[in-house]
Amino acid sequence: MTIPPEIVELWQQHSSSAFPKGYGNKEINGIDLTLLEAEITGCIRMYMHNRVQLDAQRLRSLRERLIDLNTIVLLLDSEESVYFDRLRKLADLVLQEAGR
Repeated sequence: MTIPPEIVELWQQHSSSAFPKGYGNKEINGIDLTLLEAEITGCIRMYMHNRVQLDAQRLRSLRERLIDLNTIVLLLDSEESVYFDRLRKLADLVLQEAGR
């Protein structure tokens, strides 16, 4: 299967963006932002490599991390929220495609 262009574009944008300065190892509402980003991008990398297929464990992990992202994205400063909101949109799109 082909990866939708919107996912490819968002992934390229995210991959070329630096993690927000000052947010490494920072927690918001008990959620470690570095770990959250690493877990989500790991699932997305696997999705991109496997051309839309994710195993049940990665789908579950991505769903759980998306809930965490939805929790914290509104609590971030505007610059940082752009980074994490893009990641949230990307994770949501990947779940829609890979969860079919």
